[in-house]
Amino acid sequence: MEHEMPDNSVVVNLNQFERARRSQLTAETLALLHACRDLLIEGAARGLTRHTEAMENALLAMAERSPLLNERNIYYNAQSILNKQANELLSACKDAYCKAFDTFMQGRDKSAGLNLDDLSLLGDQDFEITLAIDKATARMRYNCAEELVALEARTTKLMGREVSENENPLGPRQLCEALLDGISRNPLLEGPARLALLNQFDLVLTTELAAIYQTINRHLVDRGILPDLKAGTKARTRSASAAGSTAGLAAPASSGAAGATPAPGNDMLRLFEQLAGGGAGGGMGSGGGIPGFSLVDSLTQLQSGPLTLPGVGSVELPMLEAASIRNVLRTLQQSPVMQAASPLDAVLVDAVAMLFDVVFDEAAIPDRLKAQIARLQIPVLKAAMLDREFFSQARHPVRRMLDAIAGLSVHLPDTGAGNVRLEAVATVVSRVIDTFDKDLAVFSSAADELEAMCAELDDAIETTAETSLQPDIDQIRQAERAELAPVVAHDLVNRALQEQDVPDTVREFLRRDWARLLGTDYIREGEQGAHFNSHVETMRELVWSVQAKADMDARLMLVRILPGLLKRLREGVVELDLPQKLSENFFATLVILHANAVRPNAQPVPLPEIPADEMAALLAQPVVATPPAPALDASAEPAVEDEFTERAHALNKGDWVEFHYEDGTFRWARLGWVSHVRNTYLFSDQDGMNSFSIGLNRLADKLRRGEAVIVERKSITESAFGKLMKMFRQKLGS
Repeated sequence: MEHEMPDNSVVVNLNQFERARRSQLTAETLALLHACRDLLIEGAARGLTRHTEAMENALLAMAERSPLLNERNIYYNAQSILNKQANELLSACKDAYCKAFDTFMQGRDKSAGLNLDDLSLLGDQDFEITLAIDKATARMRYNCAEELVALEARTTKLMGREVSENENPLGPRQLCEALLDGISRNPLLEGPARLALLNQFDLVLTTELAAIYQTINRHLVDRGILPDLKAGTKARTRSASAAGSTAGLAAPASSGAAGATPAPGNDMLRLFEQLAGGGAGGGMGSGGGIPGFSLVDSLTQLQSGPLTLPGVGSVELPMLEAASIRNVLRTLQQSPVMQAASPLDAVLVDAVAMLFDVVFDEAAIPDRLKAQIARLQIPVLKAAMLDREFFSQARHPVRRMLDAIAGLSVHLPDTGAGNVRLEAVATVVSRVIDTFDKDLAVFSSAADELEAMCAELDDAIETTAETSLQPDIDQIRQAERAELAPVVAHDLVNRALQEQDVPDTVREFLRRDWARLLGTDYIREGEQGAHFNSHVETMRELVWSVQAKADMDARLMLVRILPGLLKRLREGVVELDLPQKLSENFFATLVILHANAVRPNAQPVPLPEIPADEMAALLAQPVVATPPAPALDASAEPAVEDEFTERAHALNKGDWVEFHYEDGTFRWARLGWVSHVRNTYLFSDQDGMNSFSIGLNRLADKLRRGEAVIVERKSITESAFGKLMKMFRQKLGS
């Protein structure tokens, strides 16, 4: 047991001293931790914002599939809040996480001992919450295992003590708890709806979080908090969506050996050394063919014009015009300049030349963008010779710039706007060519500028597409509801009548006429519509009103609700456009039924009837039909379950597809919305203006025939290096 020391004591309590010493973090350390906090929560919020509509669609799909009304209401509640208050919801989550983080930092050394006063029985809902957070945490931790190993080591280094998995303020557990706290602050969300939203957030962050943690680790490495940790980590294949969140490139899924995963950069350099026959020790410029010249110096001169070599004459590479695409590095390999290169340098030149071969063969990159990439061949080669981490770091400044240029492929339509964007790219490329000497910072600033341009264009097309697609989305949703309307309306009527003592006249009216009104309301507004719910409530009140009232309270209640009930019934009958004879007979019947309902013992008054032949004639009259379902993608293909159907199923909002036509032309289309009820996909063009819809089976058939190619937003340099590794290994094998 620890005793407090008197103020005038000269004895030092070592436990208190050590705790105080640990708790005193420097201002620099606190700033680093707060920067990591902001990177995590801002990155998570951006990821959730990008996938808001996908989460809404998932919640709607679950609601439509749910057989129970209570479950459907839970999903509709969560979807409605996400649709109307997404910004407020995410703001509350960010605030909750920042407060939890600050609370941890202020009390991080408090004892974790058990306090018996805090013990209580665990309720069912508390258990569900704990289980949901445990599952979400486990899923995130599994998908970010490699990144978290490094992050926890760095957190331990920063805080000066071991931090457990669940205690780590930057860990998935703290993030999940803060998200649920932020969600719970919305008073319109009930307990189960909160868990439904948390589950959607978890599914999104499971694929987004690894890239966010990579960013945090890079941030700490750049500031000297432990080196880049490779040993002992678990290598995993990243999902396409996770890879897409950190890259900025576009390449069709069908192109080449896209499935090849590049080995770590050190393996690539060792492979180069093997190809050089052990010539790695020579270093740059050790070939010695031309005294006083090095390969890097030669490249610097070739970057700006002809190069004069003693005893050889002038060497000049072909000029690259704005529209020319050729690999000038192949010409360089045959020139006397290579006499200044060591065997390893020669292999590196060959590797960079092959890199450009792969990029120039990439069908997804327009030729006019390839021409801009071609202008960078000499600067890229020189940068690779100066900094060989070019071959090992996926986020190397030079690779970032190349990836960013390729990523703009989807934003360069053959229009005036596309030409303006191309000119902006050309300006950045020219600046790099004119200013690059040996400082790679010029590539970093160029990459930042191009990535910002790509992100801005992505946001702009998303905003435009959301506006232009909304009428089509409303039409598709209305068509979906039209298919479900008869089932939904009759299900509600049957449940209202179930085990209720209701006269046949009212029973027939509800099933024949009122169900049609409910169906019309459902098609127009959906299950959350004001008219739909008002008419459902009117139906329930009608059923209750015609039943016998055994006590005075029930009779008084009927007197109070009857005027409003009759008013709503008359309005509904007018909307249904019932024949006047049927309408008058129904309301006359209601007068008698309500009178009979409040007579405890008297003989019931007989109801008015319409002769059978007259009733048949009235029912044969035309009535107002329910709104027709809009026609959608009538030329549906037969369903075939194969890998192409799975690829179509896996598409998400924001993905790009390249559609090819018989005349040899093609166009890029961005997926703007998916109907999971009718399996209808809505695409827009590169400007987000024009749209078209296509069914799942037809899209899968186009993928099967090669008439459509899914464009993966991934690193073109990473893909190219994967192919390079394969080719170099084949060389060594042969």
